[in-house]
Amino acid sequence: MRVRDLPFLARRPRTCAGLYLSASTVALAVTEPGSERVGCAAEPISGMSAAGPVLAELVGRLRAERARCVVVAAPDTYQLMLIERPNVPDNELRDAARWRIQEYLEFPAADAVIDAFAFPETATRGRASMLFVVASARARLEAAVRTVTGAGLIPACIDITELTLRNLVHRVYPSAEHSIALLRVTPSAGIINITRGEELFLSRRISGVPREFNDANWEQFKDTLLLQVQRSIDYYESALSQPPADCLLVAASSGWQQPIVSHLESMLPLPVRALGSVLTDAMAIDVFNPQSQPLTAATLTDAQDAAVAAALPALGAALRAATLAEEAA
Repeated sequence: MRVRDLPFLARRPRTCAGLYLSASTVALAVTEPGSERVGCAAEPISGMSAAGPVLAELVGRLRAERARCVVVAAPDTYQLMLIERPNVPDNELRDAARWRIQEYLEFPAADAVIDAFAFPETATRGRASMLFVVASARARLEAAVRTVTGAGLIPACIDITELTLRNLVHRVYPSAEHSIALLRVTPSAGIINITRGEELFLSRRISGVPREFNDANWEQFKDTLLLQVQRSIDYYESALSQPPADCLLVAASSGWQQPIVSHLESMLPLPVRALGSVLTDAMAIDVFNPQSQPLTAATLTDAQDAAVAAALPALGAALRAATLAEEAA
């Protein structure tokens, strides 16, 4: 799914990159088409005005100059909605979706960049077809592109966090026989996806995430988190008539990882696993912090686990960038 296509330059670099930009984090991941190895790094920032210099340093650290880059928008920069599919031809779908969602937008519909992707037919069970619609303010996307090009990367397209996370889960669990839930928690933000194969069935934002991890915040938040995760899984299984989720993967930064895994594992009737160890079993990942550190599930430290969680959308985007390069070759 592409939120916005951007023109390629005549020279197509071999290095592929995924970039995640948010007001609190810049994360970059790099790989080569056909390679099993991906490198990544993430750095905290205090507002988007600081993103440019930090990204330029990461580009140099990972040797990603002129890399073909998939840019991932942070969830708070766009709206993702599920609507009934308008009864129009495919080439008119975006305009019809714009008209359908205009009253729910937080900015003028005329200024919105719109894209859409299908909701799985197996979840509608004979009811009307549904459609995921993504809407973002054009000025935000243009600012992100300027940041990317200013750091020496070549933007290929803009993606959304939900789909880059889907890419990673699909890499580890490619079969549609597996129903996989993924929870990602970062300061003040959280998201839960449930996927089967290449299809995204459910995505919800987690509310009430504290900005800082400490014992007091965790005690106030843990049952709220459990309730939101439980309701999401119940909705997937009951309202969407899907088979039981096989497992819940957790990726959390800033000290949240182990408490979340332990609490949810003790309270939910399905396996709960840290995503970092699962990914390092399935992929060859290097974290540049600042020097390259090859990760293994057996030796994964808490700091490395948190670094992977921070870079997660960038990792998924790098996989997509490599796929696009292979398709263009």
